Amino acid sequence: MITAIVIPVNLDQPIRCQQIELHDVDALRQIVGGNLQIIGLDRPPAGMYLNEEGKLNRMRVNHRATTLAWVHNSAFRGNDVIVGSALIVGPPNRHGDDTSAPEDLVDLLMNTNRYRVQLWTSSEPRWSSDNQTFTDWSEAYRYAVQLTETWNLIENVRVVPELDEQLREQWYRLGIENPWISSADDPPFTRNSFVGCYSIDELEENIGHGNWAIGTAFYYRDLCFINQVEGGDEWLTIRHGIAFESMTLEPSIEEGRFARLIRRLLTASKAQCQALTY
Repeated sequence: MITAIVIPVNLDQPIRCQQIELHDVDALRQIVGGNLQIIGLDRPPAGMYLNEEGKLNRMRVNHRATTLAWVHNSAFRGNDVIVGSALIVGPPNRHGDDTSAPEDLVDLLMNTNRYRVQLWTSSEPRWSSDNQTFTDWSEAYRYAVQLTETWNLIENVRVVPELDEQLREQWYRLGIENPWISSADDPPFTRNSFVGCYSIDELEENIGHGNWAIGTAFYYRDLCFINQVEGGDEWLTIRHGIAFESMTLEPSIEEGRFARLIRRLLTASKAQCQALTY
C-alpha cells in the first residue's frame, strides 16, 4: 500500500491523500480517467500521474496540478498544462515500483498553516524571499509561478512552510539562556537567526558546510539546532520545547548516519528526548 496525493480537476473538491495498493494500475487509471502518463517532479523527488489522452479528450485544465508541476519541474513550466485529475506518488524504489508521496510534500500541502515563496536567482545564488506569506498553498504556488513569469533572473522557485512564531520565540528564548549562544556578536543571535531547511538532505548540506559562527541556527520541521562553538560543531538540540542535548553532527554526516539520526529525533517523544533514549 502506498499513499498518493490526489488533485481533483474540480476546484470545489479538496486535494486528499489516498491509500492505493501497489501495482493497482486500475485504481490509478480510475483517478485520472484513462491511460496513464507520468512526469517527474523535483524538490522533493516525486512523480505526477495524469491522463495520457486528456488533451485529445478535451479534459479541463487542472489549475492546481499545473501550478504544482510548474513549480516542481522547471522544464515543464510555461510549456504545458495538466488536464483532468492527477495524483502524486514518490520516486520509484530500486525495483522500479512507486513509493508513497514524499512526507515533506504531504506535510506542506496538508498540514501547513502559512506559506512563503523562496527564489534562487542568478544574481543571488541562495534561497531568498520577500515578506509575502499565504494561508492557502495554491495561492502561494500561483504567486511563485507569477514571479517566474515576470523576473527573468529567477533560476528556481519553491514554496516552503513559514516558521510558526511560537516556535521561533520558544527557540530564541532557549538559545538566549545558553551562555555561549547569548555571547554571539558577529553576527549576534536574534529571532531572525533561524534558517529553515525543507528536507533532511538540505539540513545535512547546511550543517555539513562547517565553520559556522556561534548562534547559527538551522531547523527542519519542529527540530532545531543552534551552534555553540565558534567555527565548531557543537549544536544545542531543541524539540518538544526543551533543549535536551548538545550534539556533534559532522561524524554522523561523514559516516552516513545523519538521515537516520534525524528520523529518530523526529519520532522521539518528549520523554525519550529528555532521557536521551531516542
